[in-house]
Amino acid sequence: MTARFRPKITLAETKVDWHHPTHIRFGPGRIKELPEVCWQLGISAPLIVTDQRVSKLPFVKSIIRLNKEESIFTTVFSDIFSEPDFDTVKKGAEVLRQGRHDGIIAIGGGSALDAAKAICLAAAAGPSRIWEFTSGSPGHAVIYKTLIPIIAVPTTAGTGSEVDANAVIKDTISSRKISIFHPDLMPKVVIADPELTRGLIPFLTAATGMDALSHNIEALSSPVFHPVLDGVAMQGIFYIKEGLLPAFYSGRNIKARTYTMAASIMGAIAFDKGLGAGHAVSHAIGGMFKVHHGRVMGTLLPYVLILNRARIKDKMSRAARYLDLPGQDFTAFVNWVTDLKIAMGMPANLKELGIRKQHIPDIAQKALEDANIHTNPVKMDPKKMKELLAHALKG
Repeated sequence: MTARFRPKITLAETKVDWHHPTHIRFGPGRIKELPEVCWQLGISAPLIVTDQRVSKLPFVKSIIRLNKEESIFTTVFSDIFSEPDFDTVKKGAEVLRQGRHDGIIAIGGGSALDAAKAICLAAAAGPSRIWEFTSGSPGHAVIYKTLIPIIAVPTTAGTGSEVDANAVIKDTISSRKISIFHPDLMPKVVIADPELTRGLIPFLTAATGMDALSHNIEALSSPVFHPVLDGVAMQGIFYIKEGLLPAFYSGRNIKARTYTMAASIMGAIAFDKGLGAGHAVSHAIGGMFKVHHGRVMGTLLPYVLILNRARIKDKMSRAARYLDLPGQDFTAFVNWVTDLKIAMGMPANLKELGIRKQHIPDIAQKALEDANIHTNPVKMDPKKMKELLAHALKG
């Protein structure tokens, strides 16, 4: 008989606040509902915030036309690039204010969605004040203007930025990726249409998919008590198992794209519990080098699992059983993650990403200052961080 699971927690640890995210319109073809959503939110002059590649896609022209047919007049701001920085946010905020836009339609991957949220904040509080809203800061800085509503339309399946109130912006002065937060940055409505991800190239399918997987795994690993989100994270991992490789090999597979988009959203919902050392290190590396966050996470994930083994062995063994992996234990789970990243051509170690031994001290210092480090299941200190990085560097 299988032993009954007994969570190793104290009653004091169960005193937490639980929050659900926003309204999500999920499913193929739902992008056609955008004009209806605009009117429900009282938006008649929205600003689309996206990148230049996405702005040229046929569906963007289509939704502008659909909006116009419903007397919704749409402008596009497409000066978004990977790793949005302060200058991008400032420029977008000026466009938003000068155009007197009453809503934002954020379309794209994590960079575009994060930029849109930061632009919204900067337009209301002033660009120079956005750093006052750094995640983890005590209390919240005051905004004297109401933030305009944001509609999020993801075109990748990884970051989950559409269902959180954070925006990661690069501070070019300190070479750090900084997460800013305000509860009103949560998009009012998400249109999660898997059809919009069918054109995603294999490279980005792999990178964003491993990001989604890392969100679910690090959320499940977090010591914060939240059994509801543990279940969400576990199912998110299952959907990655079912959908990521099929989406990688056959991008037009709508069932696989649906699974990966669901996993992306579930991972972002689940990491309300917090993330861990993987994201702390990835943010440090992302601030120093031009490398896709998802590729860094895919590279790091097996090493982070091994680092945290003593505290997460039981959870990952249950995940292995739920996924019906051969062996059905912690080792089987780590092997599955490793095999998955290898199958998609992800780097085996940090050295393959261009990281060298001399970079380790700076990466370690910045990672230990990242807010995500506080919810890693194993308490991190300089010694443990350098051990993790040394292991991940050589493989």
